[in-house]
Amino acid sequence: MKRLVILNACLVISLAGWAQGNRNDSLRMDSIIHSLPDVMVKGNRPIVKVKGATLTYDLPQLIKNHPVDNAYEAIKQLPGVNEQDDALTLNAQSVTVMIDGKATTMTSEQLYSLLKTIPTSRIANAEVIYSAPARYQVKGQVINLLLKHNTGFHSLQGEFFGGYTHQNRNSYTERASLLFTNKKWEIDLLYSFGHGKRYYYYENEFAHTLTDGTSYAFSTHSDNIKRHLNHNIRLGINYHLAKDHQLCFAYTSQLNNTRGTSEDDGDFTSLLRIHAKSQFHNFRLDYSTPFGFSAGAEYTYYNSPDEQWLKSSLYDEIYDITSQQRIDKWHAYLKQEHDLGKDWGLNYGINYTTSRDKSSQENNNKSSDGNTIQTEDQMCFYIGASKSFGQKLTMEASLMEEYYHTPIWDEWNLFPTLSITYLPKAGHIIQFDLDCDRDYPTYWSVKDFTTYNAGGYGKIVGNPTLKPSRDLSLSLTYILHSRYVASLFFNNSKDEFRQLPYQSDKKKEMEYKHVNFDHVNQVGLMLTAPINIGNWWQNRLTFTGVYQNDKNSHFYDLPFNRSKWFCQAQWNGTFLFGKHVFLNLDASVHTDAIQGIIDIPASGYLNAALTWKPLKDDKFQLKAYCNDIFETGDNHLHDTYRGQHVINKMYFGRIIGLSLTYRFGGYKAKQHEEVDTSRFGK
Repeated sequence: MKRLVILNACLVISLAGWAQGNRNDSLRMDSIIHSLPDVMVKGNRPIVKVKGATLTYDLPQLIKNHPVDNAYEAIKQLPGVNEQDDALTLNAQSVTVMIDGKATTMTSEQLYSLLKTIPTSRIANAEVIYSAPARYQVKGQVINLLLKHNTGFHSLQGEFFGGYTHQNRNSYTERASLLFTNKKWEIDLLYSFGHGKRYYYYENEFAHTLTDGTSYAFSTHSDNIKRHLNHNIRLGINYHLAKDHQLCFAYTSQLNNTRGTSEDDGDFTSLLRIHAKSQFHNFRLDYSTPFGFSAGAEYTYYNSPDEQWLKSSLYDEIYDITSQQRIDKWHAYLKQEHDLGKDWGLNYGINYTTSRDKSSQENNNKSSDGNTIQTEDQMCFYIGASKSFGQKLTMEASLMEEYYHTPIWDEWNLFPTLSITYLPKAGHIIQFDLDCDRDYPTYWSVKDFTTYNAGGYGKIVGNPTLKPSRDLSLSLTYILHSRYVASLFFNNSKDEFRQLPYQSDKKKEMEYKHVNFDHVNQVGLMLTAPINIGNWWQNRLTFTGVYQNDKNSHFYDLPFNRSKWFCQAQWNGTFLFGKHVFLNLDASVHTDAIQGIIDIPASGYLNAALTWKPLKDDKFQLKAYCNDIFETGDNHLHDTYRGQHVINKMYFGRIIGLSLTYRFGGYKAKQHEEVDTSRFGK
């Protein structure tokens, strides 16, 4: 998954979105931290428990009386979890989402689409791990979503969901989930279909000066319409061979078809047409035993052809570009865990991943077409140990050795992790975490291909020499009475890669490219607390403050070393009207922030949702909502650093929606595995 910090590359990617032909349906620049840590408490019921390095949250309790109807929205209620442009972070860093302890090979876009198809009724709880031990087979921070299981008897359960959304245009979502169980089998089928249109517009202002002294100043208005058809299918089959022996098969498929137009007028005119299609198929098989041994393998197929047609008054010719990305990825693992007695634990294992990326681009304005075939191999060996010292102190440490090979890179790296949990007395939890990680660029970002945006004035180019980043994270978390959370964190990312714009001093064009920073450093504090007033008004307050330093000493002729303090505050209030009706208000505001040479002005939003549950067992739910009521949440990006002048104002409009959910058969639960697809897509 692409590395995400609070001010991540999505801010610039959204500015460049049309040109990239990105399959990400959301080009919206939501607020810097769209959804900050939320904690929902009723009475004195604890919402979090600790075991070793793992914080286990009672997620159903957190989302109770919240307008949440899928796993993605539920995860956003966890303390420290943020959302920006449909991407999740934990304490300002990227986070891996797993289901029932299994991590696989899906893009962030595909992973989040999958989460949005999982009903909240299937959620048992969620585990948060700030420094994942190597036995999880992922590095960095982890959210492990645990789903309910329903075995031992014959049953058929299901859920039907229908949703309508209006954001200048109409969109619709239909979803069906079915679960069959008996003593040996669990068969789970989910299908969702999304379709509709979106409209939004940009106001752009550019000033451009060349080395010969020639200056240009121009502004444009950009109207954008997108039409989408999205299909999501998941099939899971669990077979219980014997007691605690389980064989699991999972198939995940996503089919997307997007057509869009972008029309610019003003000091120059242009018409951009895009047709982007993608198909994704993932097959996974896992085997687990009662003596700590497990093994698994998976295969992922991804294919994404794009077409881009551009006519602009800036050029004498028409640009007609066809791009395609085809990825085949295989993954296999073996792992073993031992209980050594006397509160000692030992774990070790190996996992191997190999991929083949076959990408191509045909451009009618280039003398030759580009075709690339690139292979990538990763081999990881790890060993870890855990120890409990009485009831108050627990330690877990691991060491992973990783071999990484591409046509450019051939290297070995060590990744240590350490987690120490201390319970000084009842109601108090202190946890220290250290994590070392490596993040890798998307496959498409390292291709020597070109696409266009901003009416042809902007050009998006790949960077074949882009380096992986090396990341260090430290955090100290304090939890009081299982409800109040304070987290102090430090993040250092060496060679962090971000996409930034640059106005050339040689010709009248603006170039977007992923580049490596010297570093991105963050020091921050997150505080969250529930405040209840009687039995009818429940509140949660969250504050996050961050000091960020971005440095790049080799960014064209504009090296920078910029620092900024910024903060974000959020309030969520739930008003209960009897047992069946409740109103949610969600307000947020953030101060000015930075992203490399980009300045992001302050903004805020207010959301409201009214939910009606007429039946005691929640079989039926009707929800009406309005997001960004006052249309104050749109981001405006400013780049005026050392002669650069790019002002981009984005307007998406408020969102009005209505959804209906119906459940039958006592609908409870089953597992599905997530697939990591963070490096797929353009």
